[in-house]
Amino acid sequence: MADIADVGSYLPVAANAVTNTSLHYVTGDNASVGTAYELVSNLDDATMTQLGTAGDGIELISASTDDDGSPAGTGAQTVTVKGLDTSFNIKEATITMNGSTVVEQGDTTWTFINEAFIASAGTGLESAGAISVTNDASANSVGLIDQGKYKLANAWWKVPAGHTGYVFGFWGNTTPTGTSAGVVTFALQMARHGLQGLATGESTHEWETIAEMNVGEHDSDIAQIVTTDSPGVFSFPGNIPLVVPAKAIVRLAAKAYSGTIGCNGGFHIIIQGSGSGTTVTSS
Repeated sequence: MADIADVGSYLPVAANAVTNTSLHYVTGDNASVGTAYELVSNLDDATMTQLGTAGDGIELISASTDDDGSPAGTGAQTVTVKGLDTSFNIKEATITMNGSTVVEQGDTTWTFINEAFIASAGTGLESAGAISVTNDASANSVGLIDQGKYKLANAWWKVPAGHTGYVFGFWGNTTPTGTSAGVVTFALQMARHGLQGLATGESTHEWETIAEMNVGEHDSDIAQIVTTDSPGVFSFPGNIPLVVPAKAIVRLAAKAYSGTIGCNGGFHIIIQGSGSGTTVTSS
């Protein structure tokens, strides 16, 4: 495999051909953001939570009995969850679904969930219902895989210990409506571990805004076609990335200029480092 210092493009990174380097595509959607910044996520910001630094367990449950791995159902059968443990090292588990019955993963060493996605499905080829990822101690929502979707929709990422993250930009899009055109402000924000609040809970961080972007919403007063999207893309000048240190969280947040508005967006993050907690990038 190649060393990251010798890579002239991002294709080898995307192809997983660079030693100790991985590329992750982080996306989210929010049906109704208000006038204060909130995570671009399909979970309501007021009820969104993360896991405790001392470690928590996780559990999965579907709104449909067809999301079942044993006996095999027509929907999602197994779900893979990836995140961090109590030492903020990378942790993952694949969990067999049991329909609308709660399935506990089995240990209590999770401190953050970066992603969860369907690993196998039945003849329906997708999740039959919305799949919730929750804290097994208090059933607080951590993530949600909407019905028919592949993965949860939280636009944030916590960098593992001994690793560094690189974000080159972000994108955002407003949800078109028929009336009341508005503006969404998207912000790439970061919270450094131990320096800008606790490592738990969406509301406990002092988020630093790195870059902002305004995107207007189309409506029937200003556009011929009401359903036209209004995408926006931001790249850092000179294509020099934001460097996200170990254990920091980077997120895409959004707010409406007034009222509420729907939106979606995301970013790529390159994670560099090895499982032994170093940033060695060559074999």
